[in-house]
Amino acid sequence: MYTPRHFALDDDRMRALLASADTAQLVTAHEHGPVATLLPVVWRPDGPPAGLGSLILHVTRVNPVWREPYLGDALAILSGPDAYVHADWYASNADAPGVPTWNYVTVHAYGPLIIHDDPDWLREAVWELSDRFGYDSRRVADDATARMLRAIVGIELPIGRIEAKAKLNQNRTPDDVRGAIDGLRSAGHDAMADAMTEISVPHAEARQRLIEDVKGRRLGEVRPASPPTLT
Repeated sequence: MYTPRHFALDDDRMRALLASADTAQLVTAHEHGPVATLLPVVWRPDGPPAGLGSLILHVTRVNPVWREPYLGDALAILSGPDAYVHADWYASNADAPGVPTWNYVTVHAYGPLIIHDDPDWLREAVWELSDRFGYDSRRVADDATARMLRAIVGIELPIGRIEAKAKLNQNRTPDDVRGAIDGLRSAGHDAMADAMTEISVPHAEARQRLIEDVKGRRLGEVRPASPPTLT
């Protein structure tokens, strides 16, 4: 995934997205081509191989994705908020019309697939998933649970490498960013507006201070100062 430095998602926010994602697009490569499968997911943090934890998923047994030989690592795509950003929301658009864009937050997790067919492992994985959404699967009769577990196969993806990106207008002025946030809230995209408030506003403000400092030094208007850190 192409990720300019100013769009990189920091480690804490990356982990927060892994913990909050409900589903993942599991992408596997096979001799006949790539296959993408949307699956419910639970992230188990930390652990080998890279301290990034594992993604826990399951598929129906008749789905061939778990038994077909695959090439290299698998990719799991987990998505945060995303939304269309109207160009008229930018403060600068009145004087210099620009173009709209699409903002998004995403994490790409790579790793090998481990297939689990053990009933005890499957039961724990299914209970963990149902507990997360507020249902106690332990209420189901043991014989019914055993029957349903025979119909699924567990998949574990130990994360060996990860890419995390937040494309949130960090490259625009603070006024443009705030205008986009107001527009997103008016359109009902509060999650995206919250993400931009947390990430984009501080970045845009630091970027603006840096630009003004460089301009001032060139014009001899201000004394040299240490540039602010962009985060």
